[in-house]
Amino acid sequence: MARFQIQRTSSTVTWTGKKVLGLHTGNINIASGNLEWQVDQITGGEIMMDMTSIVVTDIDDPKTNKDFKDHLFHDDFFAVAKYPNSHLLIHSGTAIGNDQYHLTGILTIKGIAQPVSFTVKVEVFTDTLFSLGELVIDRTLYNIRYGSKKFIDNLGDKLIHDCFVLQFKLVGQKETNTNAETTKAK
Repeated sequence: MARFQIQRTSSTVTWTGKKVLGLHTGNINIASGNLEWQVDQITGGEIMMDMTSIVVTDIDDPKTNKDFKDHLFHDDFFAVAKYPNSHLLIHSGTAIGNDQYHLTGILTIKGIAQPVSFTVKVEVFTDTLFSLGELVIDRTLYNIRYGSKKFIDNLGDKLIHDCFVLQFKLVGQKETNTNAETTKAK
């Protein structure tokens, strides 16, 4: 088994949230992470997201941008002061062809853990792993109810769709495991 450490500066995560009259986009940073690779497939891993790094990219006006970002940090959305990180634990991966894999795991947002599954494309070149994918998240499963028609009636054009999307490009560098090699040599 090989473990690939996620390279934070080379990896990107973008988010998109939709509402009745449009959408909002932004970025979020990876705090840390790794992916485990064995016999040409992902077998596990974990990724920690830095919720304090949320950036809004579609609003140019500085005051409106700040107000919207502050709202995302508020308890109505991600409660970032109380939950500064979100965590994805990957339990397993299954090859589905053309360098694509179906992953399953547990996503924790605001301290609430929910099962997730999604598809990624992965390519490994010697000591570097590249992965592209998209994860659709139902925010209401994580007690993010603001503007949801599931919980509030008559929202009209204030309705915010319950699902948001994370699109990611991950670059991982193979870890060198000198302890395992030393143990093996004995």
